[in-house]
Amino acid sequence: MISFNDSISHLENSTGILVEKYTSVQAAADVTGYNIQNLWRVLRSGALEGVKTGQMWLIDMESLEAYLENVGSTSDRRCGPR
Repeated sequence: MISFNDSISHLENSTGILVEKYTSVQAAADVTGYNIQNLWRVLRSGALEGVKTGQMWLIDMESLEAYLENVGSTSDRRCGPR
C-alpha cells in the first residue's frame, strides 16, 4: 500500500511542485476544523490558492494562513469552522 507521504514524494518528483509549501485539503480540514466541502468551495471561488494534480487538490499554506487571518477578523458568524 502506498502511503500519503510516498504519493507526495512522487508528486514532487513528477511535477516540480514544492510540496513543503502545500497541504492536502484533508490535512487543512483536520487542522482548521473546516469542513472539506467548504474548503473545496473556497478553493473554487479563488479565495484560497491551490493546485490540482490529477484528482488531488493541494492548498497553498501561506494562502490558507492569510484566509484564516482574514476570516478571523470578520464579525460574520457564517465564517469559521463548525
